[in-house]
Amino acid sequence: MSPRTKSAKSSTDMATDMSLEASAQNAEAKAAAAGEQLPTIEFVSPMPGFPGHKSFVLVRLDEVGLLNSLRSVDDPELRFITIAPHQFFPEYAPEIDDETLAAMGTKDPSQLLVLLIVTAGDTPRDSTANLMAPIVVDPMTMKAAQCVLTGSNLPVRAPLA
Repeated sequence: MSPRTKSAKSSTDMATDMSLEASAQNAEAKAAAAGEQLPTIEFVSPMPGFPGHKSFVLVRLDEVGLLNSLRSVDDPELRFITIAPHQFFPEYAPEIDDETLAAMGTKDPSQLLVLLIVTAGDTPRDSTANLMAPIVVDPMTMKAAQCVLTGSNLPVRAPLA
């Protein structure tokens, strides 16, 4: 779900959104209380549709790090719910082009953290992930990119269930 969507939402959608928002705020509050500094991830170019946003922090929303909130440093209201793909799409292995790897300063592509943006549905079964445009983060450089995998037949809304 894009955090800036203007369409009408059902009460269930709003409850899901509020629950995810509360989880993100709670995780950030716990990190702040523990004196943790959340590392800043710098996108090498802004994500499509968000030209003024390149600095983000990744906040775990669960114990195992399966569900995360990718929050803009410049606009804390701008958040994306993300997942690591392995739990839901074990065969998913996006090919990242050499130009993107060079822009990120990536020396070892096998070390990249791959994240998928989630669109929350009325229920977890109705939620989807964008396989066409994964976010890749190099944990060594803390550089990231959203890679639009043109020419692939990967779905933008792949069901999680």
